[in-house]
Amino acid sequence: MKIFVVLFILLVTGCSVPQVITETYPPALPGVDSSYTHTAWHLAEESFAQDTEAAAYAAEEGRDLALLADSLLEPMVRPQIRDTIRALSSFNEGADVLDRLSESDSLQALELLEIAALKFEEALEADAFDAEARQWLARVYQILANRFQRLDALEDRVRVLQRLVRWNQDRDDYIALLAAAQEGLQTEAAGIVAGALWERAALVALDDVEMGLRSSPDSAALFTYHVRASRAFVLANRGVLARESLHRARRWQRSETEQELIFADSTWLHWDGGNMAARKRFDALLSKASTTPGEVTDGLEILLQDIRSPDARIEVRHQIARIRYASGEEEHAISLMQSLVVEAPHRETLVEDYAVMMYNLAQKLRQSGNLRRALAYLLQCTSLDVGISARSAFDAALLLRNNLDEALRYAHIAEARKATLDVGEHSALMQYLAELYRRSGDRERARQYLDNI
Repeated sequence: MKIFVVLFILLVTGCSVPQVITETYPPALPGVDSSYTHTAWHLAEESFAQDTEAAAYAAEEGRDLALLADSLLEPMVRPQIRDTIRALSSFNEGADVLDRLSESDSLQALELLEIAALKFEEALEADAFDAEARQWLARVYQILANRFQRLDALEDRVRVLQRLVRWNQDRDDYIALLAAAQEGLQTEAAGIVAGALWERAALVALDDVEMGLRSSPDSAALFTYHVRASRAFVLANRGVLARESLHRARRWQRSETEQELIFADSTWLHWDGGNMAARKRFDALLSKASTTPGEVTDGLEILLQDIRSPDARIEVRHQIARIRYASGEEEHAISLMQSLVVEAPHRETLVEDYAVMMYNLAQKLRQSGNLRRALAYLLQCTSLDVGISARSAFDAALLLRNNLDEALRYAHIAEARKATLDVGEHSALMQYLAELYRRSGDRERARQYLDNI
């Protein structure tokens, strides 16, 4: 296996070439369409290191992680002389201990498994090439790890898996088990360790291909290792490292689902310019939106003070509006959404939420008899280019029944967007248009609409 320190440094520094991006707006480039220039600058903001300090930081972090991973995985014992007699004796003692498992209670079983593991370790210390002892040792370690997990003894599980990996440093799947166990401790320090181990697992898997132990790389495993490393570094609040690992995962994405996962994780990591602390607070607040909406909206208002980018600020305000709407503050929410749509008119999710909120409030006002206000919301909703605007136009036409010209105008607006109506709504609209034309005296047009039902 190649020296991990060198490889890891190369991987980190290779993705962190010092680039200094100083232009706020892309310049005009001879022979290049402006749309491609804008796309290039947008991708550069996401992909290139913003300054040499960030690049140097990434490289230094890579060196530290390499040393950390090496310190976790102690050198395997390789006896100079094979003592096969002592190895067999230790192996038999371990097997005898396992035979007594069925007669023991759960606490005794843990103790017996620990003893068996020690005996198999002794067998391997005497003869490192004893494949059967290695196989049984790995099996005992995994049984122990599973039992500790069921007992929620996470630190004991980590301890056992460290011993498993010590004897099987050429097994990327065992290293992955240890990485996941470290991640389960849910601390910043454990996140750093887990990220280093996930990356080590990926390197071991690639080494197996170079050494001819595998015919081709396991793209699914490598993709998983790098993604898990990225998320472990998020746990550790190391944004630079998280982005580096996610960048390496891109090489191994194969399915549309994997591409979507990379996109979602990348969007999360780049939120507000990589402000992970704010992003975590944002997610934590949203998780409580259904139980304590007032507390959450207050928290989001405070969070806005720490948000820098316009896009992230819009997202936070959008969530404030949605929570207020769900809490019964419809008019307040719609007012907030109107401001957001003015700021970002091309964001489909904003426009759609704004339209749905207005349409639902219009129905509520309509049922209470407040038809003027209901009509105002329907007309505003109709002005938007969203699917629900066809229903809104139809409902406005129904409210305007006594004004034949206006009723026809809004019914035709609904007709122009009829593709967004379901079968029942489309049939009702055709009947209504037929009725309006019959009232206008144009029986021929009325008949044509009836024929389309």
